[in-house]
Amino acid sequence: MLRLGNTCRATIGLAAAVATLSSSAFAQGDNGFLRGAGRTDAAITYAFDSYDHFWVGDNKVEDPGVGEITRESLNLWVAHGLREDLDLVGSFSLVEVENDGTAPFRDERQLQDMVLGVKWRAFEQRVGPGAFSLLAAPSVKIPMSHYQANAVTAIGDGQIDYRARAIAHYRFDFGAFISLESGFDYRTEQPGNEIPVNLTVGIPVTQYVTLMPFYSTVTSDGDIDIGQGDFPAVEEESERVGVSIYARLNETIGLSAGWKTTIDGRNTGEVDGYWAGLVFRIGS
Repeated sequence: MLRLGNTCRATIGLAAAVATLSSSAFAQGDNGFLRGAGRTDAAITYAFDSYDHFWVGDNKVEDPGVGEITRESLNLWVAHGLREDLDLVGSFSLVEVENDGTAPFRDERQLQDMVLGVKWRAFEQRVGPGAFSLLAAPSVKIPMSHYQANAVTAIGDGQIDYRARAIAHYRFDFGAFISLESGFDYRTEQPGNEIPVNLTVGIPVTQYVTLMPFYSTVTSDGDIDIGQGDFPAVEEESERVGVSIYARLNETIGLSAGWKTTIDGRNTGEVDGYWAGLVFRIGS
């Protein structure tokens, strides 16, 4: 039976850290990897996405008044191992949104949201050619500025979310993994509550490179379409796929990149996007 060496374990672990980052920024879900007691991973990432078609209810349209919406963000993600089975996790984003339509929508550039949470491995068991684990990953999303939320160019929904999520994770001995994240997001104020489902597969291509295709969908319990109320209150749903890649340069630094596209939605943009960044490991 193949076993992971220390180098391969470090590569997979840091690659998984990059995947975690996207649960708030890039639509890729969290996973079952933890840092370990006293270890810290951090990532600084630039992300870009855009769309010129969007769904009003179930109908996909385009509007010259809206034009093309582009969004850029600078994101910081940090995870620190409090114990071998418990991580403290935080992410922070600075976002800029612009449009080139004929309507006078104001461009926005503000600190967006921070997400603070913990990730606790509640169960782990050897199963077949690997290990299966279950984790609890509660978190809270808090706006970091008083940004405009009721606009086409809004950078976010502008309210606090309380997220009760869990992760089922299977890690093969040769380095591959499968993670399924889901739960319930209680959203205060206008937005409807949401149920996210994120599936990520990790594939070690070489000793230093990991490929991670993913699928992500969000279901909302809202009942308002665009044009029937304020933007934060609309029933926004999406279905997206993408892939990210991580390359380890040495024991402490790595490079990450990724791409996503929207395959279906409701009251959301037909978004395509990409990201790239640096990942750092602190502690042995």
